[in-house]
Amino acid sequence: MTAVYRAFLFMLPILVSAPFTVYFIDGVLKYKFKNRKIAYLSSVLFAVVAAVFTWIISTDGNGNVVGVFTYDTVETAKMLFVLLLMLLNMKCKLWKKIVVCLLTDMLFSVFATIFPSLRDLLFVSLGLGDRNFRITVFLLLEVLILLFEFSVFVLIDHIRKRYDDTPLPIHFLLGLTLLGLLSALFFALLANSFKVIDGGYSDVMDFSNLNTMQMSELAITALLGLVAVIVLFYVRAARKERDTLKEMNHINEDLVSSQTKYYEASVRADTEIRSIRHDMKNHVQVLLLLLGNQEYDKMRDYLKDMSEDLQSTDISAHTGDLIADAIISAKKKEAEERGLVLSSSGVISDMTITPQDMCRMLANLLDNAIEAASDEHLRELDPDLRKITLEFRRTDKFFLISVTNPCASMVKIEEDSEEGSASGDFLIGTSKKDRKNHGFGLKNIRSAAENYDGELSVSCEEKPYGYEFRAEVLFPISS
Repeated sequence: MTAVYRAFLFMLPILVSAPFTVYFIDGVLKYKFKNRKIAYLSSVLFAVVAAVFTWIISTDGNGNVVGVFTYDTVETAKMLFVLLLMLLNMKCKLWKKIVVCLLTDMLFSVFATIFPSLRDLLFVSLGLGDRNFRITVFLLLEVLILLFEFSVFVLIDHIRKRYDDTPLPIHFLLGLTLLGLLSALFFALLANSFKVIDGGYSDVMDFSNLNTMQMSELAITALLGLVAVIVLFYVRAARKERDTLKEMNHINEDLVSSQTKYYEASVRADTEIRSIRHDMKNHVQVLLLLLGNQEYDKMRDYLKDMSEDLQSTDISAHTGDLIADAIISAKKKEAEERGLVLSSSGVISDMTITPQDMCRMLANLLDNAIEAASDEHLRELDPDLRKITLEFRRTDKFFLISVTNPCASMVKIEEDSEEGSASGDFLIGTSKKDRKNHGFGLKNIRSAAENYDGELSVSCEEKPYGYEFRAEVLFPISS
């Protein structure tokens, strides 16, 4: 039985290390794997193989540890495996994958100081005498501490999932790592201040000769460090929630404004249609009179005037989505005021998008297009080319929202390094001074699209008249 305990104690840290690391990156840091099931299953498989292999080459036939294959070597192999997993199964910039992996490794070296020390402090404080009982209690404490470590991860994951479910910015992760390293260093210095081995500093933490007060100090120090990390995550999550609420309030204001303009346009259109119906008898009589007198030119002009009156009653779009119709109606009026033409085609089918997300995507797409097409360098462009085209299109497996517009110059796509930005975010280069607020809102479009597993793509092509910019949001349709 002792040999079984020894084997279990030896392999347990290796068995949980890789799955814990994958969960920490995916759940706590929110750098999500594309296929989470494969990521977790492969981490468990690696952990089992690594634990068994390490046990075989590190022990003799009686289960006694005789090799020099240390945990540090296993940890290095684990981080290389995790990095490979990130490279193959994570949508993220290469440099971010490497940095996140390195900083995670540093954080886990901190965890390897704090959590085992809490286990050892508890074990020493019990003062057990019987050897077999000591082995059993130590094994139990090892399991409890690992569960405690996992519970801390789950708590942070829960906090972030509720308030801030976005990849942790690199600078915040770097600060967190430095805080962890300083905490571990302070803990080590405090532990060694209680006991000096051979007249010098030792990185081996031996708590066996410490008194109750000293062990309590160390335990409280370690727990305070963990609490500080949790509080840090909570403060950031609270700030993120506040910013999200402000953004949602702004979106709701835009929604109300668009709907108000839409309903006003609908009322005007209805009034004009009733007026045309009321005068239709007179119109017919005038047309018959012109026809009888063979005044075809006047008749053509009269019909043209009637056609323009009928066009003025158009409320822009009939997509099948009231919110989309309201947004298009408002943006069409704004485009007309700038001398532009906004045309839309297609319907929204097999897609259920919340009003807020529809506003974040469609309003931003059209705002971007109107802003770009209004450039003063396009003033002399043929009116037929100063046109913004919005298209909704559905295939068997996908639903597409596409917006094209003319632009004055080749658009430069830049990586978005703003705090909290998701992997692969980008901004459009601009000469405006207010770069942060002017930059076409692509991050908001992408964020809203990802709620429905959609992807945003942008492109710019040279045309005979200048350049054409295209933004597309593609959604998968579940069968």
